[in-house]
Amino acid sequence: MENQGIASPALFRGPPAYEARTPWRPLVASFASVAIVGASIIGVLLLLGLDTVSGTPAGNAWRQDMGALATLGIWQAIAILLTLCASALFGGRVRDVLALRSPGPPLIYLRAVLLMAVLQLVVSAVQYTLLPQDMYADLRPFVHLFGKQWAFALLVVGLGAPLSEELLFRGFLLSALARSRVGFAGGALITSALWTALHVGYSLAGIVEVFTIGLFFCWLLWRTGSLLVPIFCHGLYNALIVLVLRYVPLPT
Repeated sequence: MENQGIASPALFRGPPAYEARTPWRPLVASFASVAIVGASIIGVLLLLGLDTVSGTPAGNAWRQDMGALATLGIWQAIAILLTLCASALFGGRVRDVLALRSPGPPLIYLRAVLLMAVLQLVVSAVQYTLLPQDMYADLRPFVHLFGKQWAFALLVVGLGAPLSEELLFRGFLLSALARSRVGFAGGALITSALWTALHVGYSLAGIVEVFTIGLFFCWLLWRTGSLLVPIFCHGLYNALIVLVLRYVPLPT
C-alpha cells in the first residue's frame, strides 16, 4: 500500500513519504556499491584501453576535452546498468528498491527547485563571506571543457551524473542503510559523505557545498518518497552549471 504522503505536493506538512523497500542487507549493499564503482572503472579501462585512461603521451582520457566527457559517460552508463541489475536481485523490484515511484503532482518538482535555489543562495552567501577567494576555484578548471563541448557536457553532466549517482547512492545504498540501526538520517550522512568523496580535489568550500547539496537531495527523497525529485533537481543543478560556464565569464 502506497504511503498517502506521496500524493501531497507539500514538502513540510505531514509525515515523510519515504519507505525503504529493499531486500538488501546494509553491509552487503555497501560492499555491492563499492563493487559497482570498481566494476565501472574496470569496464572503462577495458573499453577504452589502459593507455587511453593513463597519463601517457598517447592521450589522457581525463584531460579537459571530449575524451574526459566520453570516459565519464561510459563510467556512468556502466554504473547505471549495474545498479539496475543489483536492484533486481534477491527478489527486489527495481521501482521499489530505487524509490522510482511518482512523487505526486508536478508542483512538487517546482517547490523542490525553489528550495534548492534558496539553499544555493545561502551557501553562496556564506562562501562569499568566509572564503571569497575560493568561490570560483572549483569551476575554473571546467571552463575549457564545458565551453567547447557544452552540448555533450549537458548530456553527461546534466543527465548521466544525476542518474548514475542518485540511483547508486540515494537509491540503492540509502534504501539498505535506512533499514539498519543508523536509520534514514545516518544513511543520509553516510551516502552524502561517499558521494562527496567522488568530488575529491575540490576546495574545502566546494566539498562543503557538495555535502550540503547531497543532504538536501536526501531530504527531498525522505519528504517526497520518490528518487525522481532528487534526480530532477540534481540534473537541473548540473545543467545550470554547464550553461553558466558556457555563457558567463568567471571573475579572474
